[in-house]
Amino acid sequence: MLAALVPAATRASEGPLVRGDLPRRADLGFGTTEADGGLAVRRLDPAAPAAVAGLRDGDRIVAVGGTGANRPYVTADLLRRAVGGKPLALRVAREGRDLDVRFTPPSQPLERLAGVETVYDVLATPDGARLRTLLTRPAGASGPVPAIFVTQWVSCDTIEIPEEKNRDGAAQLLAALAQRSGMATIRVERTASGDSDGPACHELDYDTEVAHYRHAFEQLTRSPWVDPARVVVLGLSLGSTTAPLVAVGHRVAGVVVSGGGAETYFERMLTFDRLAFERGGTPPAEVHDKLLAHARFLQRYLVDGEDPRAIAAADPRLAGVWKEMRGTDDGAHYWRPYAWHRQAAARNFLAAWAAIDAPVLVLHAQHDQFEAEAGHRLIAEAVNRLRPGTATFLSIANLGHDFAVYPSAEAAMRWENGVTTAELVIEPILQWLRARGLAKP
Repeated sequence: MLAALVPAATRASEGPLVRGDLPRRADLGFGTTEADGGLAVRRLDPAAPAAVAGLRDGDRIVAVGGTGANRPYVTADLLRRAVGGKPLALRVAREGRDLDVRFTPPSQPLERLAGVETVYDVLATPDGARLRTLLTRPAGASGPVPAIFVTQWVSCDTIEIPEEKNRDGAAQLLAALAQRSGMATIRVERTASGDSDGPACHELDYDTEVAHYRHAFEQLTRSPWVDPARVVVLGLSLGSTTAPLVAVGHRVAGVVVSGGGAETYFERMLTFDRLAFERGGTPPAEVHDKLLAHARFLQRYLVDGEDPRAIAAADPRLAGVWKEMRGTDDGAHYWRPYAWHRQAAARNFLAAWAAIDAPVLVLHAQHDQFEAEAGHRLIAEAVNRLRPGTATFLSIANLGHDFAVYPSAEAAMRWENGVTTAELVIEPILQWLRARGLAKP
């Protein structure tokens, strides 16, 4: 794979090189939002084929291609699997009646970054999945260069970088690393995102995801574009938990994480709840009892493996906990299967960090809506006790989990008045890479 690459001049003039036979996903022309137990259409492009065919903002999607869509995460996966250039039939609910809308969406445009050569390829995994991979390097580069291998957040959206006007903070970071570092970047679409083929988001478990990342690391760092002795693993959000698991046992030049620490997954999820209570308006006197109830629930759900519905039915004191927790649904948690979270809870993240003999950079956002500073500091403190001076911790004032600056922690928790300022993360990472001779000056 990636062994025979066309000349740089050809790539620069013709855009990204696409290899393999994975169908290109569709550009549907609309987004979605959760509504009435499913997904409703939002931000519909009036010029898109879907709009021309009669789709409207606010339509609730009942079926996709004849398959019923009765859960938000199921609907999302059905939409993601739509192929560009092929007819698509939606059944939608509008004003008390169901309507059929048929249209042919175009393919998603390919990622294009100025000054960057990109190869789309396909990676087959030992368990039969087929993953879309994206490898970039500076235009005109010759020979292997240092590289950044990315592990991403929990949600199953694509890791492709959209056009500049549509980039969120994470996409701005990835674009900056590809364009300004002088390094190659390696990204992998999980089975539930982009063009990849395999288990849906609500079916993809944590152990499988980690195994796929490790297989991708082993294969893609063999590319002639990549210097295998100078690869940095970058973990974003809950990718900060998979990053050390990918790096451990491999020769890496460093690990960078932002938006996640090294506490146990049980602690992490309880922290999610604590921050929501403390910054979301829960009376301080009630936080104690709520957290104890959530701790009991999480023990039974994450550690003992009980079904959330069974927990609530067996103990009325815990009946409301599942609905209070963020990202919960009937059959999924943050649109991932329960197994994903239980397998993460069984992982010893600190053991992985302890086994990685490489420099580490840990970035913490002061107003992170999910993760506590202590979990981030834990990585740096543990690594520095074992290998003094090899880990760096940096807390960035006023920044949220989404790389937006907020006026207060409470405003961040409401996602109000945030201004995306990804440069606050981009520049420290680039400086750290430059100091180690990995990024260009």
